[in-house]
Amino acid sequence: MAYPSIRGKMHDQFEWTHRFAGWSALALTPALYLVALTTLSIALPWMRLRRVKVVPEPLSKHAVRLHFDFTTPGPCTSRGVRITDRPMVEWHAFAAIPEPDGPGFSIVVSKAGDWTKRIIENPPTSIWSTPASGVLAVAPLFKKMVLVATGSGIGPCLPVLMERRVPARVVWSTKNPLKTYGQGIMDTILKADPDALIWDTDQLGRPNLVQLAYNVYKESGAECVAIISNGPTTNKFVYQMESRGIPAFGPIWDS
Repeated sequence: MAYPSIRGKMHDQFEWTHRFAGWSALALTPALYLVALTTLSIALPWMRLRRVKVVPEPLSKHAVRLHFDFTTPGPCTSRGVRITDRPMVEWHAFAAIPEPDGPGFSIVVSKAGDWTKRIIENPPTSIWSTPASGVLAVAPLFKKMVLVATGSGIGPCLPVLMERRVPARVVWSTKNPLKTYGQGIMDTILKADPDALIWDTDQLGRPNLVQLAYNVYKESGAECVAIISNGPTTNKFVYQMESRGIPAFGPIWDS
């Protein structure tokens, strides 16, 4: 059809063939859909980016609780948010803790680096936010579980405890929990698990988390253990639990 003499005599047919055959060939090429999917995956987080108001609640010199009212997390134990004051530079993920007495949610920021230190010392009144999901999405797969946390790692555990969809026992190791995180968080934990094992490292030193969690796992008849902690502790804990034949879950680095 592209031969000059034929194209001259059958110009309309040439254009139809060129146009529709070309489109059909493009539509049958998998690369087109892969590029479209990749582009959408890159654009979607930025399309959901919002600058939202926040009400800070200082808990101590080491932690602050930030309250949001732009949405209320649904019944999903893995719901969270990523926040930042510099969208093009860095992002930090936190668990969304539903407000017990009304709409909205909160997050707990504990001092763990330059960014968290800055947020604690100078709490913002607005911040950039986008939805996120976390490792405790596995919680509904089990009938009962043990939640292990160190420091502000208790934050992602709170939605699971508050929802009460999955019965859970708590093992929490942190420095001076009442002074650092406040009575409200303590009450939330103890309401969900009156027998929660809360280990004050200021008074008792660093615990053997594996042994504590193993004992609670055996006593409670739980089906799995999940830990929210720093990278080295998480990796060591999960390995030692799985070595004992216990299903164990923890976030990957910077998740």
